[in-house]
Amino acid sequence: MQARELVVEVMKEVQGLAKRDKNTSQGFNFRGIDAVMNVVGPALRKHGGFITPTVTDVSTSVAPTKSGGSLNICRLQVTYSVYGSEGDPIVGTVAAEAMDSGDKATAKAMSVAYRTFLLQLLCLPTDEPDPDTYSYELAGKDIYTLASEAYFNKDLAKLKTLYVEAQQAKLPKDKLDLIVMWGKELGNS
Repeated sequence: MQARELVVEVMKEVQGLAKRDKNTSQGFNFRGIDAVMNVVGPALRKHGGFITPTVTDVSTSVAPTKSGGSLNICRLQVTYSVYGSEGDPIVGTVAAEAMDSGDKATAKAMSVAYRTFLLQLLCLPTDEPDPDTYSYELAGKDIYTLASEAYFNKDLAKLKTLYVEAQQAKLPKDKLDLIVMWGKELGNS
């Protein structure tokens, strides 16, 4: 079976996956890696398929927390190859990031990358409202997210511009400090 045929067969079996896991700290629902693998894994095995990862880019940094501790941050890009029993694989690349106060940031980022790849490859819908039903004003946390993306993409000029916007938006000091640290890191590379 060709990889494209495998993906179609898996898509027929795995038609959706609701967000049933709960982030108790921030109060949102999500689809965790175990939930995704529990529905996708059996279908892959049934049809003789498998997936291999290749990390194509990785960066790590440390950021201070409000409580005086530190978080290890891992940002990476992973290319996944989906194989059927014959022929060339289907290949796709995703970016992911994760933070951890211990030694799990990289493992968490790999889980996020794999989950994201599977959700996108298999077009797995949720039972959530369409995100386009909401609109948002640009706020401090959005500036921070954009700054994080600029750092990941090694765009020092954009990071500097976003730092000024973050100051004007009165982002918390710990986030401003992290943006400064990212800028210094990019300036030294």
